[in-house]
Amino acid sequence: MLACNTIRIRQEGVSLCRYAALRAALVSTFQDTVSYCFRSTLETMGSSVRDVVYDYLRRKGIPESEIPAQFDDVVKVLNESFGGSARVIVYKTLVELYQQYSMRVDFTYQESLRDHLSMLRERVVVDHILPRRVMREDPSLEGRLPFVQSIVRSNSR
Repeated sequence: MLACNTIRIRQEGVSLCRYAALRAALVSTFQDTVSYCFRSTLETMGSSVRDVVYDYLRRKGIPESEIPAQFDDVVKVLNESFGGSARVIVYKTLVELYQQYSMRVDFTYQESLRDHLSMLRERVVVDHILPRRVMREDPSLEGRLPFVQSIVRSNSR
């Protein structure tokens, strides 16, 4: 009887460890995708806009690599500097993000974009949703997401 409980605890420990690794990989993938979508949005606005935005964020203490982790601060800084134009950048970034995760964009420009970002992040982690660029094995992700990519390969078999 004691042996059965020991085995069960070990199995649960392994599954919890695997779940934590999966959650970390999904959050990391989500942040990479936020960065990708933000960059993509800025690219559509032209290289001069992109350079000004990245330079401004850098001067405010937010390097490009930290944009996804500090996205709320990014929105605040952009609003202070660019006013209503910042909302266009954030909205377009969220639309691109929702499209990456094959989710229907069911919000408007006037709604709380922060809430929609939080809801998408939670849904991605809880439902284990991967973005399109991982599904098509984007070369820019090479070697960065081996755990998530192994899940994609095993699910496609």
